[in-house]
Amino acid sequence: MEKSEIKYFAAIDVGSFELELGIYEIASKSGIKRVDYVKHTIALGSDTYKYGKISYEMIDELCNILSDFRKIMDSYKVEDYRAYATSAMREASNNMQVLDQIKVKSGIDINIISNSEQRFISYMSIDSKGERFEKYIKSGTAIADVGFGSMQLTLYDNGAIQSTQNLSLGVLRLREMVDEIDNITEKKHNVLTELIDNDLNTFKKIYLKNKKVKTIIGIGEPLMYVFKYMDHDSGDMIIDYERFITLFDKIRDKSVEEIENILGVSKNHAKMILPSILIFQRIFDLFNAREIWMPGTLLIDGIAAEYAKKSGIINAGHNFEEDIIASSKNIAKRYRGNSKHSIVVEKNALLIFDAIKEVSGLKERDRLLVQIAAILHNIGKFINMKNSAMATYNIISSGEIIGISHDERMLVAEISNISTEENIYNKRDIRLAKLSAILQMANALDKSHKQKMKNFSINLRDNKLLLEISYMGDLSLEILSFNSHKDFFREIFGIEFILKQVRTF
Repeated sequence: MEKSEIKYFAAIDVGSFELELGIYEIASKSGIKRVDYVKHTIALGSDTYKYGKISYEMIDELCNILSDFRKIMDSYKVEDYRAYATSAMREASNNMQVLDQIKVKSGIDINIISNSEQRFISYMSIDSKGERFEKYIKSGTAIADVGFGSMQLTLYDNGAIQSTQNLSLGVLRLREMVDEIDNITEKKHNVLTELIDNDLNTFKKIYLKNKKVKTIIGIGEPLMYVFKYMDHDSGDMIIDYERFITLFDKIRDKSVEEIENILGVSKNHAKMILPSILIFQRIFDLFNAREIWMPGTLLIDGIAAEYAKKSGIINAGHNFEEDIIASSKNIAKRYRGNSKHSIVVEKNALLIFDAIKEVSGLKERDRLLVQIAAILHNIGKFINMKNSAMATYNIISSGEIIGISHDERMLVAEISNISTEENIYNKRDIRLAKLSAILQMANALDKSHKQKMKNFSINLRDNKLLLEISYMGDLSLEILSFNSHKDFFREIFGIEFILKQVRTF
């Protein structure tokens, strides 16, 4: 392979308990290869979860470590990098000041990512392991992404996401909760079990129901120490229930010092072992699963995989955009919003978007966002028929869509909520106005909810968007709604939208 074909990339994870740096060689022919890995234990989460902010001393240490990371990156002559911070930074009240000091002192730009983005990137790391991921998600698989701050449980079946939820069951957070209890291992164990079961049982009642889960895919740094002890030579292993329980029984009643000696880890890491292994034991029992697959991947591996895909260097692998759409449709289903009307509005929105995309100034990501808005646009009716737009906004803004950032999710909520041009003008956001205008017209074309306009042609020519529909019936309601929004569409895009009904005899 020619040296010029290799791109050197750095990924940084500013986590709740550790800072991690990965140096990667990325090439279209050979894929992604991690060539260096550095980590440093720094419990940012201890500050955030206890006091709500990161202390001056912790900031200083953080800047020093990242400055060292910068030197390592320079030694490899990395061409690009991505640095992401997760829950500890996300929840810290002084995170903007921290990011500014990091930028000034180390020269590294840190991007705080939402929980849904973090988990999505983690799933990309699993996909980078090859075909095994696709094999497992075809039938009854749960991904348990256990971090220091929280845990994400995601159910896959038929190759797509069925449901996903974030739970406040991060091992550092759990450890902080029981730290003040008397130093009696059995008592700590019982309290942890009750805390974990409380959330898992709620998840089971609402989302699991009659679904069968054969395999758990376990990811997250805390549990890797346990599995490295079980198999020192492998970062990718499958463990059946009996083998897991054997280890669990060996660990469950041990003190931190004893776990430290058994697993050969530091005291700080030994404190995280019991919550980690207890979470998976309860998940095993909850799902009645047969095995855990530990791919041994880290968030930084997902960051590299995400970069390789977005840069077009590597195009193979799982279609994660379909997971975003599937997750949105499952939300709609939960609120009885997956009607024939929503399907038609989704189709209409994409047809309009594609017809004007060359002159709209919108990007491919915007196509996905307007598609999600179309899928979810009427879910508020389940809550409030009279003020369904606001109810839809509240559902979307307070929930989570895997793979979508907080800002993107709020944009989708705004698109779904705005029903008048005056409200859109008040927002003074041209991207919001454009996507809202598309959704309004898509919805207008099925105003009767009777899917009269199933087949039509739509073409842009000479700054006129012509929609021709062959239909013998009455389109009065659709035309009335169309006409009420077409002037706003023209103002926003500078395109005249024309609806022509063709009657054939």
